[in-house]
Amino acid sequence: MHPSLHLLVLATCVTLASTTVISDPSSVANATFDYIIVGGGTAGLTIASRLSEDAGVRVLVIEAGPDNRTDPLVTDVTQFTVATGSTLDWAYKTVDGRTISGGKTLGGSSSINGATWMRGMKAQYDAFTLLLDPEDANKGWNWDGLFPYMKKAEDFTPPNATQRAAGADDVAAYHGFGGPVKTGFPLGMFLGPSQPYFVETAQNMTGLKLLPDLNGGDADCISFIPNSLNPHKSDTRSSSASSYLTPVENSRPNWTTLLSHQVSRVFFANSSLPLTATAVEFVPTPANASTIPTSALPTYTAHAAREIILSSGAIRTPALLQLSGIGDASHLSALGITPLVDLPTVGKNFQEQTNSPLGAAGDGFDARGRGPNDVIAFPSVYELFGDMAGAAVENITKGIEGWAESQAHNAANAQALKRIFEVQAGTIINDSSPIVELFYATNAAPGFELAIAMWNLLPFSRGNVSIQSTDPLAPPAIDVGWFSVPFDMRVQVAGARLARNILSSPPTSTLSLGETVPGFATVPANATDAEWATWLLGAFGANSHPLGTAALMSRSLGGVVDASLTVYDTKNLRVVDASVLPIQISAHLSSTVYGVAEKAADIVKAAWAGT
Repeated sequence: MHPSLHLLVLATCVTLASTTVISDPSSVANATFDYIIVGGGTAGLTIASRLSEDAGVRVLVIEAGPDNRTDPLVTDVTQFTVATGSTLDWAYKTVDGRTISGGKTLGGSSSINGATWMRGMKAQYDAFTLLLDPEDANKGWNWDGLFPYMKKAEDFTPPNATQRAAGADDVAAYHGFGGPVKTGFPLGMFLGPSQPYFVETAQNMTGLKLLPDLNGGDADCISFIPNSLNPHKSDTRSSSASSYLTPVENSRPNWTTLLSHQVSRVFFANSSLPLTATAVEFVPTPANASTIPTSALPTYTAHAAREIILSSGAIRTPALLQLSGIGDASHLSALGITPLVDLPTVGKNFQEQTNSPLGAAGDGFDARGRGPNDVIAFPSVYELFGDMAGAAVENITKGIEGWAESQAHNAANAQALKRIFEVQAGTIINDSSPIVELFYATNAAPGFELAIAMWNLLPFSRGNVSIQSTDPLAPPAIDVGWFSVPFDMRVQVAGARLARNILSSPPTSTLSLGETVPGFATVPANATDAEWATWLLGAFGANSHPLGTAALMSRSLGGVVDASLTVYDTKNLRVVDASVLPIQISAHLSSTVYGVAEKAADIVKAAWAGT
């Protein structure tokens, strides 16, 4: 054990509160814990739950938001869009004024997202290994290494006879049974014609296969997809909070979760490399950070005897690293922060998807259900572009070098990004990884009784997250770089055209009174790609699937963490959240993030076994 850690173990400790979920910091301030986890979201509560299985260790989670586990905005999955923009949402503003949502509540984004439960392509997970140093290639950062952990998190309920008659299906081997997160198809599943008609129309348009279950590593299909909800409890949401914390919160006094407090800095015992993380500083989360100066807030400290684990997501995690002296040395120095680790790619490699909803008014058809929605189509470059797929593939292969040069400021360098792009392109071209998602929604809103939320799954554009001051409550600058690689707009236009064709073709069109968004007056039937692009640039929004800003990659490629998820040049500071995913996957993120956290828990346990 490092001498500084030994001293911390002997430091004054206070008696932990008998209630493990608290808002008063007095019982944890100046106390020592074995593990401090920054962020009580999807990953944070997962790893906290697994580490606290050992009654001999003390775990502290510090969560910026409150506990909203009984709030209908959380429990009712069909209300997830209502939570967007509410006090439960960080509502991060990008430099161009768009908003990226993230859960500011216990459970994080798993408490406010759309609850779609799925995995990406096997080849995409295998690609993670290709971005690591050769000595880390056997550390299980691939499909075979992550799939068991994704299943470990899950407790799947197979569809009943009524749900199967409506189109739901499953392959038992693709699911976990007995894990914390409840998954299944909703009791309120749409039993009317809307979802089957979408399947038939999309197949007619694309030739996509209908798979009974895409959770086995093949997402190039149309499929009925389960949700993270509990069909045995009136379809209530199954978040990381309800799954990993609620069942044990009254039986694990060794696990304390402090709510409504925000970590402002990580402290280290030394300035020579590698750094040893020893403590965190935290402050109350103000009701309105714009009107309360941070200097007016009380400041607290908690000590870590073993590790500090950052689980604050792809925006807050890199910001906290930078505030703590880990990042681009020149940028930190300009802000007056002493650089401790010169790691220029912290906050870079930022990837977010572009969502463009299209909709049509329904003719009054009976949906026979309330959702949430189940059917999604995932066309690859070949199904999306059809006869023009060859030209699209050529655009990718010939464009990679130039794209890497244009995006190099958001990467380690152009050569490193070229390698990353080659890996990403390989999954698109050789493995048919879907590049567009067509998320079909029934009765989303008046005039949107038939709707498709369409987004580019695998953008090549890269952005960055960077703090602009030493104020820990000041939001970082978020520059996504939307469509800075022209091919991303080409994909978005093709996706919009396909979505329109599906909504306006039978049998789906037999339920429609006509397109409402964008409407043919806005984008004519014979619109050019340029006309489509003009509308899309004004209408798109963030999809709120951000990742990549503390990437699990070799340092030479721009990685921030190694195969043990340890930040480079530190001994005991790890990152466990979506920011470690180096490239986007053709899937909603929650199942993957749970899998990463489950695997991380075993890595941490192994590192301290016998101590």
